[in-house]
Amino acid sequence: MLLSGKKNSAYKNFKEVVTLDSDNIKAYIYIGQILRENNNAKKALSIHKNLLLRSNKTAYETIQIYKNLSLDYYEFGNVEKSILYCKKILDLNKINDWAIKFLIQLYKKSNDWDNAIKYLKDYFSIIGKYDNNKLALYKIQLARFSILHNDFESARSLLERALDLDNELFIVYYFLGNTFAAESNFIFNKSISKDNDNNSLSIENDKNANRLEAEKILTKAVPMWVHFIENMPQYSWMILPTLKDALQALNRYEDIEKYLIQINMKKTNDVDILSHLADFYANKGQVEQALDTINQALDYNDKSLLAQLKKIKIISLKKNEKELSVNIDTIISSLLKDSRYKKYKQSYNDKNMVWLFETNMVYDNEK
Repeated sequence: MLLSGKKNSAYKNFKEVVTLDSDNIKAYIYIGQILRENNNAKKALSIHKNLLLRSNKTAYETIQIYKNLSLDYYEFGNVEKSILYCKKILDLNKINDWAIKFLIQLYKKSNDWDNAIKYLKDYFSIIGKYDNNKLALYKIQLARFSILHNDFESARSLLERALDLDNELFIVYYFLGNTFAAESNFIFNKSISKDNDNNSLSIENDKNANRLEAEKILTKAVPMWVHFIENMPQYSWMILPTLKDALQALNRYEDIEKYLIQINMKKTNDVDILSHLADFYANKGQVEQALDTINQALDYNDKSLLAQLKKIKIISLKKNEKELSVNIDTIISSLLKDSRYKKYKQSYNDKNMVWLFETNMVYDNEK
């Protein structure tokens, strides 16, 4: 085992202490701690577990043993056991802030946001200060997992409570839109699954009813996404393609222009918004207006790959090169789905966005 200079010296000192006094529990705790911090969690765990057998422990020493056992198991990746020993600390001291904070971290790591919220509230009670913004962010994370489990009503309830806690947390509207879109997909997929059933009149009626219900629910997503983009236009790239697809699915393609102009008024010359607006004009055959709009986008940011591709597409349409235009559309679609492009775009400056999408990323299939 290789230890750094100071830790090697400390390790030797504690070894000497326990040689002279085998009842010195604190020294054994520190020996185990040094071993764990130097990638020998197995030996550390063995030492700390053996200390549980000692009958001469003080309450403080017992808490320190539980703390180190929790850290040992965490090092092994055994979150369940790590949680167990944190809770044992709270059995002895209900306001131990280290145990509560570590439990929050453990439950976050386990994606158990329900319990993370519970202990976050406990922590706020102990310190006598509530952080509504942080609590709202935790509720968003729990809502995202509710979406994954098709519990759309619970997700919306959680998101609404997040807004009650922090009414300037506009990212909530992005997720509210996603709840309606996910529910719409869920209902629509039920109608598809019935395509393999008997084509009786009642089955056909059920399928049509499901499809109408899916459209009705998807309609509710649109104003949520628009409100999100209006208030956080720098993140319009997150949802604009999905918004356009939703409007097309609802046979409301003409509304794209209205919403994009409305959104652009909130933040003039946003390259993503202008690029999508130019694309709308191009698809309608209004090539000159499309060209003017995409040039406006490139005047704002001539390095935008999306805008450059949109301009090539528009020029190809102007030259009546329809096959080239279709190929460029395919490239744009692939680009928007490419993980490297998404990573390039995901430069979050807003602290809440950083927390949600980087520090505490939740991998889901909401959209």
